[in-house]
Amino acid sequence: MFLISALLIWSCSDSNKIMDQMTDIPGGKWYYNQIADYPFQVDDANVYYDFNLKIRMQKSYPYENLYLLAHIKGPDGKVNTQRINFTLTDETGKPLGRSTGSSVNYDLPMFKDRKMPGAGQYVISIEQNMRDSVVSGIESIGVKVRKGTPVF
Repeated sequence: MFLISALLIWSCSDSNKIMDQMTDIPGGKWYYNQIADYPFQVDDANVYYDFNLKIRMQKSYPYENLYLLAHIKGPDGKVNTQRINFTLTDETGKPLGRSTGSSVNYDLPMFKDRKMPGAGQYVISIEQNMRDSVVSGIESIGVKVRKGTPVF
């Protein structure tokens, strides 16, 4: 029995995860000037990296999608910015995330197989980019970064 439990725990661990952080949004209102920063270390520039957006929102969130700006600042100080649209519901308006009580949790791919230019300290910053300067219904946001496959 102990062996089975140990194997289950070991198989659930994610040894390729290099960063996984969340930031609470006070009062469930995400203002356009509330930019969340997530530092992470790249030790190996010879592998690709996968970035996921983690978000927890109220089921009453009024939109079907979420527009964000993702800024990645490298060790050299250069910033690469990309606008991303996340679809949050299906055609019928049902949330695509995992529902828990009055909230919905999402773990959405942001960048897959992204090559980083070199080793060093990076920061990914997440900024809401909706038409409204205040987006209601967002409880927390975050980013998860994992090492992917080797670069060939």
